[in-house]
Amino acid sequence: MPAAPAAPAAHDVLLVPRDATARAERPFSVVLPALAPDAAVCLGLAIDWRHQDALRSYAMQHTLPDEHARAARFPQAEDGLRNLLGRALLRTMAAHYGGMDPNSLIRVSTWGKPELEGCSVGCNISHAGNQLWVAVASSSRVGIDVASASAGQEYRDIAAGFHPDEVAALRRATDGRLATMRCWNRKEAVSKATGLGLSLPLRDYAVDCGVTPSHWLRLPPPRTARSDWTTVDLPVGDGYVGALAVAGRIARVDILRLRLQD
Repeated sequence: MPAAPAAPAAHDVLLVPRDATARAERPFSVVLPALAPDAAVCLGLAIDWRHQDALRSYAMQHTLPDEHARAARFPQAEDGLRNLLGRALLRTMAAHYGGMDPNSLIRVSTWGKPELEGCSVGCNISHAGNQLWVAVASSSRVGIDVASASAGQEYRDIAAGFHPDEVAALRRATDGRLATMRCWNRKEAVSKATGLGLSLPLRDYAVDCGVTPSHWLRLPPPRTARSDWTTVDLPVGDGYVGALAVAGRIARVDILRLRLQD
């Protein structure tokens, strides 16, 4: 059993080094930390649309012609750029940590999980608004999700199919909207880690809907054949919620925020 991880504040799994912010001489030229056998690395980018030219330059360099063509078909240019950036960051991380050929195709499974040929580590990606995050873990089953912390008027409908324990907890919550989005975000991370996506019935597994930022998986998915999950909230941007789920014991999670040089 790995030793208990060092962690700040109430995060008893999460480790956020002070020097984790990446300031690059060139956009996204960043020295990544080593990935230990019992660790995960999460890389986040808050997209600043004022730097679209630099962002697009990086994205084009680290994506393939087919991906360029796909991105060009998005009705909104920003959506196309976000798609390219996500694939560029995912490919960069998979090549660095998992030895994947940078020119390999990124396929997507039936349930939406990236499939990275020749990659020896688990990788996952999520984006919402201007937030773009990639996770890499020694375990092949890793899921990351980032979402808006705001919910519309129909937020109660989101929870209609949740586990009964979650539904009851949300009814007691002081801020039902935020608690619902936190719960949804955590469940998404777990479902993405399994590779089953939304084919995994939402009522078949349960998370804690409260503010405790780690160890919030209460009832593991029935088809995962293990119970030693690592689950932790991520310090994503203001107005967003983020969650990481890994099937297996993770002793350290490094959080990197990627920024363009001023």
